[in-house]
Amino acid sequence: MKKNLCVMKKNLCVMMGIVLFVITPAVTLSYDVNEKLTIEGTLTGVFQYGDFDSEGTKDTGRGSGVLDLSINFHPTEKDEFQITLSYAAGNALNPIVPFSLVPYADDLEDDLKDINGRNRDYLLEAWYKHTFTLSKDVSFGITGGIIDATVYIDDNSFANDEVSQFMNDTFVNSTIANLPSYDLGGIAELNISNVSVRALFMSSKNEENKEYGYYAIQLGYKVDTTIGEGNYRVYGFTTNDKFLNWDGTDDENLQGFGVSLDQKLGEILGIFARAGWQDDRAYIDHAQLYSGGVNINGKLWGRENDEIGVGYAYLRGVDKEDADIDNTNAIEAYAKFKISDFSDITFDVQYINDNMKYDEDRDGFVYGIRVNAYF
Repeated sequence: MKKNLCVMKKNLCVMMGIVLFVITPAVTLSYDVNEKLTIEGTLTGVFQYGDFDSEGTKDTGRGSGVLDLSINFHPTEKDEFQITLSYAAGNALNPIVPFSLVPYADDLEDDLKDINGRNRDYLLEAWYKHTFTLSKDVSFGITGGIIDATVYIDDNSFANDEVSQFMNDTFVNSTIANLPSYDLGGIAELNISNVSVRALFMSSKNEENKEYGYYAIQLGYKVDTTIGEGNYRVYGFTTNDKFLNWDGTDDENLQGFGVSLDQKLGEILGIFARAGWQDDRAYIDHAQLYSGGVNINGKLWGRENDEIGVGYAYLRGVDKEDADIDNTNAIEAYAKFKISDFSDITFDVQYINDNMKYDEDRDGFVYGIRVNAYF
C-alpha cells in the first residue's frame, strides 16, 4: 500500500509539473525554420484513475508523459521526407487493466523500446514520398520506409488521434483491422478529384515473433456540400499465414474489411461511424465491431478551439467454444479546452465492459486528464 501511494504521488507530481509547463506562456515556444523544413513537437501528460469491478484488479491511478517530435523536409513540391520520434515515461493504466481494450492508445514507455522486436527504440517513422502530378485533379504518390498503417487505412476526422481526441484504442482505430505500425512498408496513393485509392504493404512481427506481411486497400470518397464536409471510406485487409489457429496446431491468416465515415452537420456538429468484420480462423478476441459518436465544436459556447466528443462501441466475440469473450461495450466522453495558443487540457471518462462466456464479467470506469503543450 505504501509503495502504491508513493507511485501515485510521483505520478501526480509529474502531472502537476506538466500542467505548470503548459499554462506558463513564457515557457512554451514556437519556432519557424523555413518553408521547406518543419520541426514540430508535442508534450503530453496523462493521469488516469481506474475504478474496476473485476476480481484481482485493484482501483488505482497511474500516469504517463510523452514527447513526440516530427521533422518534415520538403526539398521540392513533389518530394517529402519525414522522421517521427517519441519518448515516454510511464505506461498509464494499460499494463494492469483487465479489459480486452486499452484505455490509452498512445505509444507509451514499454511500447517505445525494442519496437516490433526490431532492436530499435524511439524511432517511429522514417519515410520518403514522391508525388506525380498527372493533371489538375489527378495525382499519384508513392511512399516507402518505416511507416504507420493507421495514417492511411481506417482514418477518420473525428476519431483517429489519441493525443487530441478519444483515448480508448477502439475509437482511435478499428481494433479488428489489425493495423501494424512503425515497420518497413510502402503505400501507393491515387487521388482523382474527390476519390482516393490507397494500397498498402507492411512487413511486421506478431506476438509469436513471426514475420508476416500485411496488405490493405482503401477506397475513399470526399463530399463537400452545404451542410459540411464528409469522408466515406471502405477498406479490406489480409495477411499471410503466420497467426495461430484456435487449436494452436497450425497457422492461419488474418483477413477482413471495414468502413469508416465522418460527416460535418454544419459548423458545430459532426458525426462518425465505423464498422468492421474479420475472419475467425485465427485466434482473435473479436469478430465484429460497430462504433459511432458525435463531435461538438466549441463555437456552440463561443470558443471554436474547444470540443466535446462522445462515442459508443460494440464488439462481438468469436463464435467458438474456446472463445472467452461474448461481447464488449465501450463508452467514452471527453471535453477538450484550449488554454493558450500552444496548449490544451482534456477531461475524459470511459466505461468498458467485457461480457465473458465462462468467467466473471469485467467492467469499470476510467477517469482521465490529458494536458498537451505544442511547440
